[in-house]
Amino acid sequence: WMWRMMERLVRGEAEIHEIDTLEQVTRQVEGHTICALGDAAAWPIQGLIKNFRPEIERRIVAHRAASAVEAAE
Repeated sequence: WMWRMMERLVRGEAEIHEIDTLEQVTRQVEGHTICALGDAAAWPIQGLIKNFRPEIERRIVAHRAASAVEAAE
């Protein structure tokens, strides 16, 4: 699920509020799984959001604007 949401973020197809949702999910996974792979999946996403949130938001806004232009043509 986190991977699918990340793919949507990469393509700019997500909504801004989904960034917070994804971050909350990573916090719920972190430290709550028997397998260390849960933490290993959560930490890079947390780092990405912490360090690049403005860029993620710009990508979403730009994608939305480009989609609106294409729809108008």
